[in-house]
Amino acid sequence: MPTYSRLPKSANFSKIYRFYDGINSLLTLGFDKSWREKASQQLTGSTVLDLGSGTGAAEKQLIGYEVTALDPDERMLSLNNFSNKILGSAEALPFDDKSFDNIYCAFVWRNVSDTDKAFKEIKRVLKDDGNFVLLDMTRPLNMFTKRLHKLGTFITLHLIGIVTFSFKQYRFLYTSLDKLEAPESFLKESGFNSYTLERMGIFGFVYLSVLKKS
Repeated sequence: MPTYSRLPKSANFSKIYRFYDGINSLLTLGFDKSWREKASQQLTGSTVLDLGSGTGAAEKQLIGYEVTALDPDERMLSLNNFSNKILGSAEALPFDDKSFDNIYCAFVWRNVSDTDKAFKEIKRVLKDDGNFVLLDMTRPLNMFTKRLHKLGTFITLHLIGIVTFSFKQYRFLYTSLDKLEAPESFLKESGFNSYTLERMGIFGFVYLSVLKKS
């Protein structure tokens, strides 16, 4: 069994850790696996930090890489099949400078407490010419479809929260979709000079960005 270094406080999803990946599949209309696969095709080299690895939903997409799985929730990591698992947060990565060829982060960036600190840490532990592959949900840009998306996710997540007696956690997942500006805006402040950005899905509510450390 792996050992974990302790964090000072519990993560947000300890109560719903067994259902978190299923909720992502529901919110992405079942396309999350194909989008993870598309994101993994942007990886280079051999080493990958799976940032916010959780239960290891990206296991199949990261086959063939030397993977370090990092997450702030021990319960989620207990279901994770990666052999190298570390408790930790994006804002204080417990690794030396230039440790990884890639950092892969799928459907968790909106849950990071301080994205400015996280961007600095990611850039620090990436090797030169390394890739930060970022995949997550956001709101559509069009005002009408944005309102439809907000209504649909409000009903879905709050209903699940009531049924599962986990209202606070699912309320958090709903509000997290509005925590950040659109990626077209916040990626400009990431500290990475070179990056690509693609919106995907109905209404463009999912984005894939590849940020390269120069």
